[in-house]
Amino acid sequence: MKIHLLRHAKTSPTSSSGKDIDRPLSTKGISQSNLMGDYLKKIDSIDEVWCSSAVRTRETLEIVKYHRSYNRVNIKDDLYLCSRDQFLEILWASEDENELMIIGHNFGISDLATYFTDTQLEMRTSEYYCIEFDGLKLKETSRGTGVIVDHYRPRILIP
Repeated sequence: MKIHLLRHAKTSPTSSSGKDIDRPLSTKGISQSNLMGDYLKKIDSIDEVWCSSAVRTRETLEIVKYHRSYNRVNIKDDLYLCSRDQFLEILWASEDENELMIIGHNFGISDLATYFTDTQLEMRTSEYYCIEFDGLKLKETSRGTGVIVDHYRPRILIP
């Protein structure tokens, strides 16, 4: 079993509505997402994507999907600024045992990666980790049962 964790790409500091949930990707974030999509297209084992309903996570997903389609995509309101404990509740309640990618936010997504690997991680924008759980089902995962098997973060230099 593997879980793929992706933090949304770089965002604009504000939105036209003034709400955090509506902040769009910045120019750098769009470039990061394209590079991430190109990187992720080689991974054909991801069956399902869960994505926060925030504009920045959905835009990240749409750009990544331009490079590779996914069988099932679920936009979830409860993943917006989700904590580690909320992530765990949602994951452990899932009956699905397919490979899953989650596109989310800090600090919850970093805390989830830290919990599963027992390694202190603070995911930066557009950072990706693949965590493998040898022989475990999703419901059997717990602290320190995962191993990082892949990691990527695109480097973009924009003046």
